Amino acid sequence: MIRYANKFDKPEIIEMMKMFRDEADLPEYLDSNNEDYWNQLLDSFFAGRGVIFYEQGKGLLMALIVPTIWDDKKLSMNELAWYVKPEFRNSFTGYKLLKEYIDYGKMLKEQNKISFFTLSKMDTSPNIKYERFGFRKKDENWIQ
Repeated sequence: MIRYANKFDKPEIIEMMKMFRDEADLPEYLDSNNEDYWNQLLDSFFAGRGVIFYEQGKGLLMALIVPTIWDDKKLSMNELAWYVKPEFRNSFTGYKLLKEYIDYGKMLKEQNKISFFTLSKMDTSPNIKYERFGFRKKDENWIQ
């Protein structure tokens, strides 16, 4: 069952984020283990800076709500991490997390709380047709 994560979920969220980091093929992050920072970041999410959709023991989708680069009075919601444990990747967990995120983003847009919401696709992500869910490709990120 997908639900909003809460402070009691922090240990498992941190463990899932470590798994996500280890699978992401970003050597720049492999030695990052600052759990104090993660606890502070998660507390800020639980205080309203973002949202974490969560299925206990299976996966999460984490999104940050921030001012846009163009206008500090317009907010956007940006997906930071969408992770499903390997043993649940051929189930509906990933889809259900995405659906909750999209429904929540649409609701916030209808309430004029955000201007838009984004979804990232890493090179290690499965090849999902995001257009099918109403997204349009806007940019690519490159790292050195």
